[in-house]
Amino acid sequence: MPFHHICVMVSDLDRSLPFYRDLLGFKNVLADHAEPGGGWFDAPTLDDILGTKNASNRIVIVADDSGATLELQQAHNPRTTKTPDEYLRYGATGLAELAIAVTDIDDLFQRVKAAGHETQTGYIWSPSPGLRSFLFYDPDGALIQAMETRAA
Repeated sequence: MPFHHICVMVSDLDRSLPFYRDLLGFKNVLADHAEPGGGWFDAPTLDDILGTKNASNRIVIVADDSGATLELQQAHNPRTTKTPDEYLRYGATGLAELAIAVTDIDDLFQRVKAAGHETQTGYIWSPSPGLRSFLFYDPDGALIQAMETRAA
């Protein structure tokens, strides 16, 4: 079954949006403050979803030209807390990385470095013939893998 979307919890949506839009090329599809009575959910449903009374959050849905969709969400109540870096690296359970397909990995690598984002290896590597890849981190430390497929 195909994925519908992936939710990425962020600590500062205003800081994360330029990363996903400007650097990675996603476009805004839908933005909403999911406040009780004014957003997508009534207050009891939002409280149940976020697991707290008087819940509030902000959500922006972004997608790329292929339809790959991300839900960027910053919770206000409960307050978003940053996942410790040691749990954002390989070796912890859960989703380890968001892998994206790119057509010019050299260009993205240079733009990621120029923007000051941390890379895992500092170079582009080949996991198998016809593939090139590098790993880098979003503003909250979530691991992203860029993958370029080349004709063999």
